[in-house]
Amino acid sequence: MVNKRNKIIYKCVITLILLMITVASIAPFIYLAVTSFVSDMSLVFKNGIALKITPDMLDVSNYFLLWTEDDGLFFSWFKNSVCITILFTIISVLLSAMVGYGVQMYEFRGRKLIIIMIMSTMMIPLETLMIPLYNEVSKMHLLNTYMGVVLPFAVSAFTIYFFMQFAHSLSHEYMDAARIDGCGEIRIFTKIMGPLMKPAFASMIILQATTAWNDFLWPLIVMSKNDRFTLSVGLQTYLSPYGNNYNLLFAGAVLSVIPVMILFFLCQNLFMEGMIAGGIKG
Repeated sequence: MVNKRNKIIYKCVITLILLMITVASIAPFIYLAVTSFVSDMSLVFKNGIALKITPDMLDVSNYFLLWTEDDGLFFSWFKNSVCITILFTIISVLLSAMVGYGVQMYEFRGRKLIIIMIMSTMMIPLETLMIPLYNEVSKMHLLNTYMGVVLPFAVSAFTIYFFMQFAHSLSHEYMDAARIDGCGEIRIFTKIMGPLMKPAFASMIILQATTAWNDFLWPLIVMSKNDRFTLSVGLQTYLSPYGNNYNLLFAGAVLSVIPVMILFFLCQNLFMEGMIAGGIKG
């Protein structure tokens, strides 16, 4: 009786703690979403940050202004982010999946050396690569282009390692049976093993798309023209020493979060399945 009571108390405490963490995590975004409808930001920042926002303070003028200000410059930023995210996600996931699958499922000379080289790149700080990568992108005349943002980081050691771990859980018997039926190696990957790796693809699509969508530093370096900025870079232009345009900043920040949320909710089951399976060892 005592043990059962202790278990109930324990579950209640854990639930309360998780609920508090959830509220603390969601509350800033809810406040951001609500204040994005306040057209007069002086009411919000008059005496610090106002926590009391009344319905008469709210309207949708910020969102209309966002799409019409500077001849629709926000739309250009949004379009750039969408294009870069799609390109980066497709290239990164496909190349990393093929490399991870090939290294894990095939035995060949130098395999261990390749694995060591791939893993060793994870220890290199990103900041040390910025200048060399910028020089290479400049020499290839890719500044202010989508590919200049996408190509330098299209394949990462983490993504390759994730696909290696997921492929480790797949049976070689599928490959042997396909070879007996006359399938080539490329067809085995595209028709048999690839579909079995669907949860891994879903997980990496979400992670890589989120990475590309939220990336700030590299697009800031590569893109110098105002109409070529990504959304994360463009939004920071609303903050300047001469004045801060919180109306457009808050509205733009809310819109920038929505695509990632939609992607996660559409693929969350496959995402969790892929993350669990990708962590299998041995």
